[in-house]
Amino acid sequence: MSLPPPTKDQAYCDVSAFDAGNINMLLGQLVDVVAEGEMTDVPVLSFLLRHSRTGDILLFDLGIRPDVENYSAGARELTLQMDMTFQGRDIPAALEKGGVSRADVKRVVLSHIHFDHTGSPRAFPNATFILGNGALKIIAEKGPEYKHTLYSVDVPFERTVFVNPELAIPATPDRKEAWAPLGPLPRALDLYGDGSLYIVDAPGHVPGHVNIMARTSADGGWVYLGGDSAHDWRLLTGEAGIGRHPVWGCIHEDRAKAEGTIEHMKTLVATPRVRVLLAHDRPFVHEGKGYWPDKIASL
Repeated sequence: MSLPPPTKDQAYCDVSAFDAGNINMLLGQLVDVVAEGEMTDVPVLSFLLRHSRTGDILLFDLGIRPDVENYSAGARELTLQMDMTFQGRDIPAALEKGGVSRADVKRVVLSHIHFDHTGSPRAFPNATFILGNGALKIIAEKGPEYKHTLYSVDVPFERTVFVNPELAIPATPDRKEAWAPLGPLPRALDLYGDGSLYIVDAPGHVPGHVNIMARTSADGGWVYLGGDSAHDWRLLTGEAGIGRHPVWGCIHEDRAKAEGTIEHMKTLVATPRVRVLLAHDRPFVHEGKGYWPDKIASL
């Protein structure tokens, strides 16, 4: 199924990346084609999307918070057991250095609530937070200590919406949009109601994992922000399969669903004018372009 063509005067989003941290970890946990015990540095990215008409600013993921000592003890302990070390970044400061106040961020979408994606939510005083519905159960069952998990999140619940692919959520105060197929993607939510940005149901990694599909031009460019649906580009090229930690097993909670999501992403990779980016996208980092306040070029 093809992606929808642009309408006349189609709205779109300017997209920029942030260096949001770094993790040193076993590469074999990500892909199955490496030597036993091989370690790697994995970059962490978050993204800013600015609506072309309204100027509304949305952040997708917040990376690793700079004050890593304030993560839950459970998350910090498990990262050590999983042979991980990590460094955070101050995304709010980087945002303001580029000329935008943290108070101007209207929405923050978290792909999921692993510690390397949740950053410092309370640094954004006016933002509505959007999470997948599966995160709500995790927070209720695991929080606030998050013992023996990689989860760690501190969102202001009075400003948080948990989206459910089976239901609708308010996209704006006066309307609701339904989940519907978007090209090869089975379930997507038109957040603004104008076809510029979609929240995408992306199951497999953890419950409630969501991605973003956004137009990057008025004439047909797109970007797909893939979160942790794939941790390495070799999973999308077919050069590797999903790896396993020797003790903790698969990095995805539902491997079969994760492989299904990866297949959808492969279709997008092969689609003209669609740029696919990952939360841990080493080729993008090596290219070194598109970091805030610069923009990622539209295809």
